Amino acid sequence: MVRERPVAGTESLYLSAKEAAAELGVSLATLYAYVSRDMIRSEPVPDSRARRYRAEDVRALKQRRAGAPATVQAPDPRAAISFGGAPVLDSAITLIADGKLHYRGSDATLLARNSSLEQVAALIWGCRDVQPFTRDAVPVMTPALKELARELAQMPRIERCLTMLPIAGLDDPAVYNMTDRGLAATGARLLRFVVGVISGVPPSAEPAHDVLARALTMGDRRAAGLIRAALVLCADHELNASAFTVRCVAGTGATLYAAVQAGICAAQGPRHGAFTNRVESFLTDMAHRQDLEDAVLQRLRNGDLVPGFGHPLYPDGDPRAAALLKLMAETHGDDPAFLRSQRIIDVMTDAGGVKPNIDFAIGAMGATLRMLPGGGLSVFVLGRTAGWIGHAIEQYRSGQMIRPRARYIGEAPR
Repeated sequence: MVRERPVAGTESLYLSAKEAAAELGVSLATLYAYVSRDMIRSEPVPDSRARRYRAEDVRALKQRRAGAPATVQAPDPRAAISFGGAPVLDSAITLIADGKLHYRGSDATLLARNSSLEQVAALIWGCRDVQPFTRDAVPVMTPALKELARELAQMPRIERCLTMLPIAGLDDPAVYNMTDRGLAATGARLLRFVVGVISGVPPSAEPAHDVLARALTMGDRRAAGLIRAALVLCADHELNASAFTVRCVAGTGATLYAAVQAGICAAQGPRHGAFTNRVESFLTDMAHRQDLEDAVLQRLRNGDLVPGFGHPLYPDGDPRAAALLKLMAETHGDDPAFLRSQRIIDVMTDAGGVKPNIDFAIGAMGATLRMLPGGGLSVFVLGRTAGWIGHAIEQYRSGQMIRPRARYIGEAPR
């Protein structure tokens, strides 16, 4: 006798947190990490503090993680382009595989030990026969740019950068040199310009980490080394939202300045680079809690997000976070802010079964170095500028414009 399936109702559309986590085979903390990255939709349960999770999103994610073809009635376009779906572009810049991150074949965590952002930028850009960061490769600040910098001195760093980049692009005639050497030289000038604008000083040939450390910290001599490592670890992360945006803009033939500006616009969204601001706020809140472990556990009990934990591409832990936290332990292992961050990590590892990602590590670095508010986003944007330039250069070399097709889900033509 064939049993009839119940008519699909509201309850069949949703799963509880425990049901969703069990179906995915992950901890609750990992489930919340998926939600924070918009991979699974969640909604409040009426007349309750609990939340419920869209069953179709959970099952589509489960199928993608298993590498199986989707069996849902109509594939969700949001899921199709999230962490592993189309579009897929060829790139020789960054490889994420087996829990590791490589820039053109070199382990990023090893590069973070000793390399500067400028050295890694040259690697990402594919500069084999030319060194772009010469002492002469410093952008010239025209009188108009100097005056604009003075007027914007009190504006937040990232917004200041977005305001000044279009003017800098107009004042750089060599930006139209699209040869390999020309692009590398423009990239060096552009990166140094961003360093100066974010740090609030004139561009120079000084290493980015030294300039940024003076701008964001209160004189900790060990800060520059940690910021250098963080910049390298943030330099690129394959085809994320901002890198894809940069490639779309570069594919139209727009200049490097325009492409990087587009990347910054995407990165300042709270689901991308500006997620570091949420970690910063969380750590500030936890700094005033006497019952730190209980406060973190209570967030887990309530189904609230503990920002900065879990990453879909690193189920066994984000190697960037591990590398940066290890360096922090070596230089600031007895600092109260670092120890507080470590206590949070211990709770999340034991109770939540999830490890910190680069967002948390940058937030922990900011708290430990007493960086100014928004410092984490500044580190992310400056580091990622190197990668954005690399993606733009690679897109120019491809000679292609990116134009995906849409899957139409509207009304049928009449």
